[in-house]
Amino acid sequence: MSDSPTYTYTLLGYPGTLDTQGVGINPDALDPDLDGQGETARPKIKVVGARFSPDGTSQTGFLARVSGSKSVHETYDLLNDPQGSLVQQAYSINDFGQVVGDYYMGDIGGSYIFHSYELDGDKFNPINLPFAGVVSTFSPAINNTGEIVGGWTDSAGNSHGYTRIGDTYTSFDYPGGGQIQLYLSVNSEGDIVGSYADASGAVHGFLRRGETYTSIDFPGAAYTVSTGINDADEIVGSYCPTSQCLATGGEGLQGFILKNGIYTTFAIPGEYATALASINNKGVLMGNYYDADVNAADTANHVYTFLATPNP
Repeated sequence: MSDSPTYTYTLLGYPGTLDTQGVGINPDALDPDLDGQGETARPKIKVVGARFSPDGTSQTGFLARVSGSKSVHETYDLLNDPQGSLVQQAYSINDFGQVVGDYYMGDIGGSYIFHSYELDGDKFNPINLPFAGVVSTFSPAINNTGEIVGGWTDSAGNSHGYTRIGDTYTSFDYPGGGQIQLYLSVNSEGDIVGSYADASGAVHGFLRRGETYTSIDFPGAAYTVSTGINDADEIVGSYCPTSQCLATGGEGLQGFILKNGIYTTFAIPGEYATALASINNKGVLMGNYYDADVNAADTANHVYTFLATPNP
């Protein structure tokens, strides 16, 4: 669109690995304790996600700190819940440094089982839902008030959403029996975005504001997921424009930004697929693109994380 912003791009990659997948970005890119003390006191953008080992045998959560614009400085830390497994992922971080994520526990009847955690300071705390029949918890997100949202699966294989406000857990379902999918997000107002699969298996994004649910579907798309929301109600996600995209596992996947009811496509030109994961309150986008490295020895698509910062 002619009035869409232009961006400055920063490529992120955990050192020593080919594949880095970002999932969450902190909302304001500042430390509330240092706010008002000048620009030099404002720390970096923080991104969390998963880093994949070069041999493909493990997946570990990571935290990246990114500072600067013309000269960019990056530092990386691994986030490994010692109670977890070789397959872990961090999903969300707030401005107080609280992180939520999950780790793989095995499978039951062909279904993958995960368990979620909250990292506060240097302590990993398990997120244990009080609902009857909980088998798996997944895809948690956290906002600056400490509210956590995520998904859980019951013993019948149905997936639901939940919120945790203080010590109170509340389960929720998309109206009509929609199955809650991966990657949820919550802003400071408690507005939630995520995705659900309907009775036919088609996947749609959704917005939950209070007790009101709104389906999110990119016009004409075969598949839509919404993965991020900021305090200005800007929503990001991804969509498959054709059924061929679904059949190939995402070839041609594109990101989108939804603002004031208007959808704008976002894609990295020439790449196999683009997915937008998160947006902060300054409009900085965080996402991933997948290359088409089909001639490589491992014949795999590699995933790369990027930041897209709006130009003034």
